[in-house]
Amino acid sequence: MQKKHFIFLAFTITILYWVLDSYTNASLYNSALSDELFLMTSHGLIFVKLLTAGLLFILSLTPLFFKSNAFQKTQKEAINEFGELQRVADILFSSLSTKINVIKSLEILQEILHLESSLLFIYNKESLTLYNENEFIKATFRSKEILPFRTNASRSAVEEVAISCFIEKRGFSQDSVKVDTKSFTLFSFMLKEDRSEFPLGNLMLASDDAHFIEHAIPMIQKYVQMLTFALSLAAKKELLQSINTQYSSDTISHFDKVLNIINFTKVQEYIEHEFKRHKRYHTEFTLVLIDITMLKNLTKIFPAEVITAFKKDFIQLVKKNTREVDILGKWTNDQFALLLPDVDFRAGQKVAQKLQAIFEETKFARVGKISCSYGITSLAPKDTMGSFKARVEGALVAASLKEGNAIEVKLQMTPDI
Repeated sequence: MQKKHFIFLAFTITILYWVLDSYTNASLYNSALSDELFLMTSHGLIFVKLLTAGLLFILSLTPLFFKSNAFQKTQKEAINEFGELQRVADILFSSLSTKINVIKSLEILQEILHLESSLLFIYNKESLTLYNENEFIKATFRSKEILPFRTNASRSAVEEVAISCFIEKRGFSQDSVKVDTKSFTLFSFMLKEDRSEFPLGNLMLASDDAHFIEHAIPMIQKYVQMLTFALSLAAKKELLQSINTQYSSDTISHFDKVLNIINFTKVQEYIEHEFKRHKRYHTEFTLVLIDITMLKNLTKIFPAEVITAFKKDFIQLVKKNTREVDILGKWTNDQFALLLPDVDFRAGQKVAQKLQAIFEETKFARVGKISCSYGITSLAPKDTMGSFKARVEGALVAASLKEGNAIEVKLQMTPDI
């Protein structure tokens, strides 16, 4: 029940008392009801009646005074720290990709703590990048890549706090900011391994109830430890995969001889070439990332030779249905990159839709029918290599969250910082 409803109820009860008491007195003393209502009789105890009416009105509002505290207490008591951490851990360390797991765990944390938003920053040498995306981030950040050492007068208050945390390498901070006239408290937690000299990033939580979050800090710190471990493990796996790819492939051609396809290193060289060509000649370039749904689970069911044969058939099917100038390569062990020179994102959408239709009708040996997620973006004039790759990976994550056979396009709508 809202505040205005309590006031209306208290006012109604008081008026009802006043009318009934006046009617009783009118009946007892044979006086006019209007005289009793307006206290125009000599037998009425005016002070007593006014005092009784006032007390009745105040007592009727008593639940309103205790409602806020009782609600906050119920919220705090409702958090089962062990159970909620177990719930988050099950998501964070599931068999899906680290990016999907992290984003889902952040969404659950927002739900548990009733947050306005959660913001995860990954630290680079001279910049920081937003890992997730939501409406609060869109309203307070102009770009997912933040360059702290460049002066910019149009930065939001939230951006300034994030940059201060990066430059000062804050372990923990609590800052008050105002976004569109609404006040929030930002709680920032550094992500850093015990034996590491440099932090991985920063987790920032935006809340309009600082007192509630302060009580939940011990639970948040445990989540931060799990998040740090998950991100660190993913970074080490990526580094190991890169090393394995480098040594298992021809070091001159950067070619995967088993799958007959270029590897991640060569893909990066092609992207850098197209990036330079775009900057100089303003050419078009579109990148499509393809993630085969549930491929990790398939590798647990079928032997390695079956999965390898399936990947070969998949690669040949994609190559057969794309242009000769298009380049297909490995992005990760389970993801592929399709490079489309001299076309914009609309051509990328058409290619993805064409592949969708083909895979819906194709049965691969032993594996059967499959579905894929597609992340698409095109180079923009203000792009950096970092913002371009971050955007296409974000598009793939968004498509993957729709649980397969989805196409997501992300374009640079505003200039980078």
